[in-house]
Amino acid sequence: MAEHQGPLDAIPKTNYQSLLTIANYYSTKQMIEQILSEDQDYVSWKLKENRTGGTMNAFLNFDNYNFGPGSEPEEVPDNKLNRIPNDLTFVKDEYNEIREEEIKSIKEENDNPEELSYDEQFKLLVLNLDEDQSNRFEVFHRTSLNKSQVKKLATTVCNQTIGENLRVFLQAIGKVFAGEIIELALEVRRKSFIGKMVCEFDRRKEIGQKLKKYLKKLTILVEKNNSNTNDNNTNLEFNVNELFENDSVEENESDPYYDDEEAEMKEVQMGNKLLKSEKNTQEVRSGLITRYNKLVKAFNSLDVSFEKYQNSPLLPEHIRQASQLYYIQKEGVITNAWRGQGEASGTMFR
Repeated sequence: MAEHQGPLDAIPKTNYQSLLTIANYYSTKQMIEQILSEDQDYVSWKLKENRTGGTMNAFLNFDNYNFGPGSEPEEVPDNKLNRIPNDLTFVKDEYNEIREEEIKSIKEENDNPEELSYDEQFKLLVLNLDEDQSNRFEVFHRTSLNKSQVKKLATTVCNQTIGENLRVFLQAIGKVFAGEIIELALEVRRKSFIGKMVCEFDRRKEIGQKLKKYLKKLTILVEKNNSNTNDNNTNLEFNVNELFENDSVEENESDPYYDDEEAEMKEVQMGNKLLKSEKNTQEVRSGLITRYNKLVKAFNSLDVSFEKYQNSPLLPEHIRQASQLYYIQKEGVITNAWRGQGEASGTMFR
């Protein structure tokens, strides 16, 4: 199986001295930070797109709030406190008057009526749909539930034979209900993709930090190893430390791990031992290269974008969560059990 190709290259286990230079370290570090910055912009864009418009500061808008002491209320006579003014006009009354006048004028003219027939309204709706909406509308319009299954289910629940009109009604209502569940399931699937995207980004950011530490440790060891043949060993070591003086990466910092994951714990402990090692031997450098190449492979294989999963099928867990979400959204509706209590108005006596 071919290895996953990506922006970072692995380090060969032999003849690597010419590749591990200070310039190579800074260029690789810059590339890792650029990749993570692009992923951060993508993740922020998707998260902002998933949320409602505006921000919390814009919603609260503290600048327009008056937190000082308010003015004292004026005394209002008792007979005018709850009295409705005689000249008060409600918006609904104004709207009804305007609507009645328009209907009356349309009936009088009758040459160019504003009201469209059902067929004209349907045609107007279909003509204003885009391609995606038109395809979904056609699929929904042509799809129907199985007649025999709907009738069988209704007969089982009611314990009596239902008529054809009731069967058609239940079939239409069932199609609408199934459509709402599927729409919620698609929304649940999309949010699961967003959660996976955030986890992938956090994982890639963690691996990127480890890559910079291993690469810096390798670069320092190789530079020190190259200085063994020179007489000015101390001066060269001082120059290497001076070049890394403004670098924020701590190559001797240990990586965290979880105790309940034994395999990962042993791997991280061995990596921490190599990072803290002061020995400059071939065994230490080979171990660092092996772990660096594993991290490069993992870093290249991670992808935060989820557009490639848009056409993936719905899973049973999506339908199950959509059903739970549907009942939570509809729980404000009064059920039959509450309607039948307390003189057919149970909410008045609870």
